[in-house]
Amino acid sequence: MNNTWPKAALGLLLSTSLVLAGCSSDKGAAGESAKPTTAAVPSDMNESGLPIAKEKLTLNIAAFKPPSGKDLNDYKIFKDIEASTNVHINWNLTPGSSWNEKKNLLFAGGELPDAFYAHGILNEDTDIVKYGSQGILIPLEGLIEKYAPNVKKMFQNNPTYKKQLTAPDGHIYSLPTIDESYSQTKSTMFINKKWLDQLKLPIPTTTDELYTTLKAFKDNDLGGNNKKDQIPLSFLQNWNSDVNSLFGAFGRIDRDVHKVGNNHLSVENDKVVYTAAQPEYKAAIQYFNKLFAEGLADPESFTQDSKVLTAKESKGIIGVVFDWNPANQDYVSLPPLKGPNGKDPVWAAYANGILLRGSFAITNVNKHPEATMRWIDNMYDPKISMQFSRGVIGGSSLKERSDGKYDAIATPSGASADDFMQVPPTAYSVWGLTKAVTDLVVPPAASGNRSKIDIDNVYGKYLVDNAFPKTYFTAEESDQISRYLTDIDAYVSKMYAKWMLSGGIDKEWDDYVKKLKDMGLDNMMKIYQQVYDRYKASK
Repeated sequence: MNNTWPKAALGLLLSTSLVLAGCSSDKGAAGESAKPTTAAVPSDMNESGLPIAKEKLTLNIAAFKPPSGKDLNDYKIFKDIEASTNVHINWNLTPGSSWNEKKNLLFAGGELPDAFYAHGILNEDTDIVKYGSQGILIPLEGLIEKYAPNVKKMFQNNPTYKKQLTAPDGHIYSLPTIDESYSQTKSTMFINKKWLDQLKLPIPTTTDELYTTLKAFKDNDLGGNNKKDQIPLSFLQNWNSDVNSLFGAFGRIDRDVHKVGNNHLSVENDKVVYTAAQPEYKAAIQYFNKLFAEGLADPESFTQDSKVLTAKESKGIIGVVFDWNPANQDYVSLPPLKGPNGKDPVWAAYANGILLRGSFAITNVNKHPEATMRWIDNMYDPKISMQFSRGVIGGSSLKERSDGKYDAIATPSGASADDFMQVPPTAYSVWGLTKAVTDLVVPPAASGNRSKIDIDNVYGKYLVDNAFPKTYFTAEESDQISRYLTDIDAYVSKMYAKWMLSGGIDKEWDDYVKKLKDMGLDNMMKIYQQVYDRYKASK
């Protein structure tokens, strides 16, 4: 599959302020632990095959309200699923702007739905363990074992998924959205090849060569307007456009500076490290401060938004930019750089697979958990997941071939993707885009423009996956981490920008490290290590 989810789409996918709401005939009170019986198959349900329900079964499910404003049942894919399963869904939809308030009301004693459904519909850092331990979300592992062959197969093919979904009490309370073809890089470096050619310069391979190249970009009239108004380097404080991976050139990658619960963490030889207190972090900031001090880095990097950065890229007025994949084809991938320590270049890898864990959960008011599990397991069938990604089989966007594969047809320019594919945007459904799905699809012919896959191919041999793993914290651990992290992260972020723009890190570094310890950094890291050790030992 062609990984071309840009900033706006990825922001939607990864946003925690997504949409949902719901109602059901019964309330679920906290502490009412629902333990579905799986010993006997319900008389109104078929244990395997389709349809799922012998007589029409209706479930109330909370989900996102698509931008089109349609009910999900208006999409052909959901009409087809209802026809094949004999399960009708009463969709309870809420706009994203209202979701956090609505969610809090639901879990505080409101009318719960039978299930929650959509990409990241529940916050995996705050909702899953909390409401699972209270019994509002029911354990799913018994239902998976008996009624979810597609989910079981995913677990068998990638045992890490089960580890990542298992709460500290040993239960699985939610199911994920999965994309095994998803990009393994986020922010990467691009250089203005047009400017390099104009100056007859090679692509830089070290941080010193990058500095020299940026000076050449600054000192020449590359815009041809008798002004030296070009921007040598620019970025954005966003994990798709940030500079944290380039810190690896100085000995240690700085991880996910804006991901809640994973700030500045890496794992090295099974030890959790806080990168923002390490000497390599200091060296990287000193390098960037030199760029800012000499006018080689964009001072708006800490204040601009993605629209401003994209506009600068489109005009071609930046020399080196950190981004997901600029539309301007004058930019080419700039491979990771060797730093002053002479070590081989490295870049941060992000393991593909589970994107968000809180995409589906069953509540304790659900009278048909077995049928509900069979229904969601059907979503993970390769052909169903393929359709959520590429459009319905037999429609305009997906054509069956004689070899059993499917040609994916690109949405025509100006056409509505909703209407052309007859499925909602991917953030509004639940799917497992596994290798089996990828193998079914023949993507559209390459347009000639650079794709995210092309970028991953350039960066592939440099990637290092040392991220803190996706794992659940107990409620107590989450509370403790939050108590420390709130102040620590605010302080680190303030000093990060101050030192890059104004300098002073040499004089202030020791006091900075001491203040982090005074704020509880060591205690916070003990908790992270405890959580990591538990994850490592789990099966």
